[in-house]
Amino acid sequence: MKKSISQKGKRYQFDVLVIGSGIAGLNYILDLLKLKPNCKIALITKKTLPDSNSFYAQGGIAAANSPKDSIQQHVEDTLKAGDNLCNKKAVEKILAAGQKAIERLEARGIRFDLNDLAREGGHTHRRIYHSGDKTGKEIIRSLLAEIKKQPQVKTFEFHAAINLITQNREHVPASQPEVIGAYVLEEANNKIHAFLSNCVVLATGGAGKIYRYTSNLGVATGDGIAMAYRAGARLGNLEFYQFHPTLLYNVNINNFLISEALRGEGAYLRNADTKKRFMEKYAADKMELATRDIVARAIFNEIENSKQPFVYLDIRRKKHPFLKKRFPLIFNTLMDIGIDISKDFIPIIPAAHYLCGGILTDTSGQTDIKRLYAIGETAFTGLHGANRLASNSLLEGVVMANFAAQHSADWIGKPIKLLQRIQDWNSKGIIDSRRASQIHAHWSGLRSEMTSYAGIIRTKDGLKDLLKLIEDRRQMIEDYYWKYSITKDLIELRNITLVASLIVRSAIQRKESRGGHYREDYPKKFRRKEETIIKSTEIELFLK
Repeated sequence: MKKSISQKGKRYQFDVLVIGSGIAGLNYILDLLKLKPNCKIALITKKTLPDSNSFYAQGGIAAANSPKDSIQQHVEDTLKAGDNLCNKKAVEKILAAGQKAIERLEARGIRFDLNDLAREGGHTHRRIYHSGDKTGKEIIRSLLAEIKKQPQVKTFEFHAAINLITQNREHVPASQPEVIGAYVLEEANNKIHAFLSNCVVLATGGAGKIYRYTSNLGVATGDGIAMAYRAGARLGNLEFYQFHPTLLYNVNINNFLISEALRGEGAYLRNADTKKRFMEKYAADKMELATRDIVARAIFNEIENSKQPFVYLDIRRKKHPFLKKRFPLIFNTLMDIGIDISKDFIPIIPAAHYLCGGILTDTSGQTDIKRLYAIGETAFTGLHGANRLASNSLLEGVVMANFAAQHSADWIGKPIKLLQRIQDWNSKGIIDSRRASQIHAHWSGLRSEMTSYAGIIRTKDGLKDLLKLIEDRRQMIEDYYWKYSITKDLIELRNITLVASLIVRSAIQRKESRGGHYREDYPKKFRRKEETIIKSTEIELFLK
């Protein structure tokens, strides 16, 4: 059955539009308000404000501060984990700001276990600031409490950004595009509003939903990356998707991560058939504390040659009281499903966890597009290289939020000179429920294909086959997008198929194995260091 509706919505005007309510977006707002107390800020998020990967982060924030540690050692650990593909200047600048980032969080009410810094894989020292295994929840809770005190901030929950609104100077072919806002869908009434602002900040997180198994929430669909690409921004290193080694394998609980801190406290990995440890075969020097790319591939290999679709994590060497105090969330969650981690093995699998590439920015968060910033996982600063060092992600979110706030503050008092009348959304608004159901069925196929062909181990033939499958899906989804009413599911599906295509294209181009990108047909590394940069050719004045 088909019917027509109008999706034309309102027009809003703000000084700044922040898209995403994770650790990067929230810190950006609070830092900006210290510099520009009276600026009007719109914060939009696809679900409720706490619904972000940041909220569910168990580990913590890495920052060198102990007498035995140093920023230089943290830098060296990061460069090594990044498999020699990090931008060293960016690494040094971001990590040097770590202690001030911790101090800002503490001033905003976050309580860390200061007498118990943790250690995780790839780190040579205990430098992880945490709040038990609920660090993300503690951080987001405190930041949102501060945000709610700010009358200048208007929040829009259940609003999904569709595309950026940009403009180019007429008759100047090489001119830098300029962002002036975004089109945003309000789910409650299915209306599409035009949010106009002097500055736009993308803090939209990663794209874990692209894979069948992921530690990410369902909201992680690569929206910021897709929007920036369509608007003309460059992207970098998308082939480096980090798989976290230890996601709980259980049919009744989805996306539940078993923190790397368990291995930091001495947990072993065991083969599900033999119950024997196996990391000596893959990283005899570091064993379970090797970097995530190495551990994830080791687990993948063990599963491939096993009768079971998982391996075991074993923390039984630690006593019940310690585990319950140090890992209350994990301890209680697993106890509820009949696993006492002080006595039982934990079944785990690797899962898509973190996109090390993203929207290309400088160390101020500035993208190729004037007035457009990207911070957090959606950005590519060069900090993570080919593989992210554990707990550097939350640090980057806090630090880059501060740098972006300082840099973007100059735009607040500089209204945009419009070069052309802004168009309201003019979708035909036709609803076809049968066709919508058919289009949305592409979700499961895409995720399974990405897991099989572009997951932990890749080959040229598999990637090329996958690209054909994705492009066929993209064509069908694009055809539907231009003909029918826009929904949140369609926005996400359109974005994730585009990001999937870009990941696969990048993976085909990189004919080596490095960090989170392993090519079975090219197992060795380049002698030279190269980045995979993608430039969009899909720029339009007002992109729908």
